Amino acid sequence: MPKKPPVAREAATAADIERAIQALNKMAERLWGDGREAEAKALLDALDALNRALDRIRIGESRRAVTLH
Repeated sequence: MPKKPPVAREAATAADIERAIQALNKMAERLWGDGREAEAKALLDALDALNRALDRIRIGESRRAVTLH
């Protein structure tokens, strides 16, 4: 069977990622309020990792911008 060609997608911007992180953070707060602390903690740990990755991306982008000029 032939494979389908990949669908072209635009890359997510830092702002898109930040909005998604904020929405997931609100979800974690609701989970915590519902007494589901274990799930909320797991989600917050994952969000922390995403935030660190986003910071590394921003650092790399700022270094690349500095070297291009």
